[in-house]
Amino acid sequence: MVIIAIILISLAVLIGAYLLKFVFKEKHPPKAFVFAHGAFAILGILVLFIYALTTEEHHKHWDSIAIFSVAAVGGLYMFSKDIRHKNVPRWVAVVHAVIALFGLVWILSHILNE
Repeated sequence: MVIIAIILISLAVLIGAYLLKFVFKEKHPPKAFVFAHGAFAILGILVLFIYALTTEEHHKHWDSIAIFSVAAVGGLYMFSKDIRHKNVPRWVAVVHAVIALFGLVWILSHILNE
């Protein structure tokens, strides 16, 4: 189940990298990619949450859920700016991306060390 979450979040990261170039060019990204990015991220967090609630494993990945949730708050802020046709501040996009990448590396390091 954790592998499925990692795959979903990895897809969100890949799409997010594509979306980041629009922020740096101060253009509005294609909405299909914005919604796909958000959907993959939300599904990944949801799968992690379900895993944490249902597993008997020692490490339930609550720390990863917290990291991705912080990134999601930044994502919701950027989405609200974009939906109102306002430019997203670059620093917000960069911080959002760094937190999400850190979360992905964090969970991968836990999985690979088990």
